[in-house]
Amino acid sequence: MEHFETLNPAELTALRHAPVLIVVLVGAADGKLDREERTWAERLIQSRTYNKPTVLNPYYKTVYADFIDNLDTQLAALPKESETRNAEIARQLTELNPILAKLDPSIAAALYKGFLALAEETAVASGGFLRIGAVNEAERSWFKLPMLTPIFNSHPQHAEESETD
Repeated sequence: MEHFETLNPAELTALRHAPVLIVVLVGAADGKLDREERTWAERLIQSRTYNKPTVLNPYYKTVYADFIDNLDTQLAALPKESETRNAEIARQLTELNPILAKLDPSIAAALYKGFLALAEETAVASGGFLRIGAVNEAERSWFKLPMLTPIFNSHPQHAEESETD
């Protein structure tokens, strides 16, 4: 994938699995990942295969290709107890920080922003009236992804590309 050449295969796999881990972390923070959260997350990932920033479309196509299978695999492999599971996912997501640091800053910033949006959208995917008040306390503690170092776009060349595509 273009823009990810600096990563080795293990780093690419970790990056590809990040959206699945984020969905499990936030969506199942209350104990289970319900059908609405799964469906909404899958739709969000699919929409990112063609939405802006277009520079990340190939990445999200790779993520989307086996998203549900990876989601089911992670749910089966991770601890069942939510506190233990969330601690493990947080540990795995923390490992993304040096991986993101290897990328072009604008790509890393776009990924970070996308991860935050995915977490927030997953948190509000079910519950509440018209999704108002849908984020419960368990989800609220995770949806800002505190284990990831914030990355802001200080190199707008890819941002400009995404605006004009």
